[in-house]
Amino acid sequence: MQAREQRGAGRSARRTVRQTSRHDKKDIQQNSWNERLNSYVSEINGRDLDASLLLLAWYGFEDAASERMVSTYRAINRNLQAGPALLYRNKSELGEGAFGICSFWEAEYLALGGGSLERARSSFEQLLSYANEVGLFAEEIDPGSGDALGNFPQAFTHVGLINAALSLRDREQGRLPLAHREPPKDQKA
Repeated sequence: MQAREQRGAGRSARRTVRQTSRHDKKDIQQNSWNERLNSYVSEINGRDLDASLLLLAWYGFEDAASERMVSTYRAINRNLQAGPALLYRNKSELGEGAFGICSFWEAEYLALGGGSLERARSSFEQLLSYANEVGLFAEEIDPGSGDALGNFPQAFTHVGLINAALSLRDREQGRLPLAHREPPKDQKA
């Protein structure tokens, strides 16, 4: 009897999470979309862009090729671009080093379908040119010289590299991006 009650409680909890998730998604779609910028913004009813908005596609919140995500990408690229394939995290960091992980988020966003395969590959390959002689990346990259700045080596930058590489590989092989794959049957609610 106890196992049956636990399964029932598990189904109820999953249902609650799905309902909350739908409510949160609707709230974000309505209140984190800035009409003036034609972009998602970093906080509810906000006006600021952040490169982390590119992760909305990775998490499956919004399809990378959707009109809103493409428009958000354009706004980020227009306002936070630091150099070839390089992005600043947000406006408060303009003039400093470009964040390595944010730059890999852009390459991954393109690989997830926000741009052509050729553009995704080109962005990724450009980013690889910023590694040092043994293939390591720093936290930041100087947009002018390409020099490593900040913490070195930086694990987060390498996580971004790995994720972008996997998404690019999946796109090249015609597989669905991670965020859009169906969960295994035993994990469906």
